[in-house]
Amino acid sequence: MKSDSPAVTESPAREWLLRLLAVLLYAIGVSNIARAWWAEPMRWTLVALLVTEAYALVLLVCARRATIRDTSLVALVATTYSMFYYVFFDPGRTMALISELAGVGFYFAGAACQFAAKLLLGRSFGLLPAQRGVVISGPYRIVRHPMYVGYLIGQMGFILVNFSWRNLSVVVGVCLALGLRIVREEAVLAFSDDYRAYQRRVRWRLLPYVF
Repeated sequence: MKSDSPAVTESPAREWLLRLLAVLLYAIGVSNIARAWWAEPMRWTLVALLVTEAYALVLLVCARRATIRDTSLVALVATTYSMFYYVFFDPGRTMALISELAGVGFYFAGAACQFAAKLLLGRSFGLLPAQRGVVISGPYRIVRHPMYVGYLIGQMGFILVNFSWRNLSVVVGVCLALGLRIVREEAVLAFSDDYRAYQRRVRWRLLPYVF
């Protein structure tokens, strides 16, 4: 199977070094969210963000070792931005387009979608595009990247409660980064015959009839 992805076979030492770096960076991000919530405990959208990102941190610690990984500059930049985009948010100068409660509803709907996908992925979850096995059950029968659908629903709720042009530009950047990650992930996963067969069965990556 030919691919334009600069994927490399992982050695155990490289795998553990990358995993340690990812866990440390993700832990810093989660601690930043926790501090922001501690300063404003009634910001329930921050609570939802903290719960989902803390769960992702746990999965990172327990992830199965990758056999092939994409360490290209595009993959690194897209992954890093989609991990730490929230450091660019301005939480102070915003306008609520919907109520905080409605925003939390969006966010928890997205979180539910994320959790369903992450629970099915289990130890196959990771950050950089990598080959850790193929999951094709549950919401993966509808679209190939249901976890990213959850991210987008959650971000919609967050930006509607915390709207500013700066925050909107950050979310647009997240959407672009997720799109790049999808393309790079599929280039790596397509080394597997099982995944190519899965692509033929499930046509849509993110939104049926759109993408």
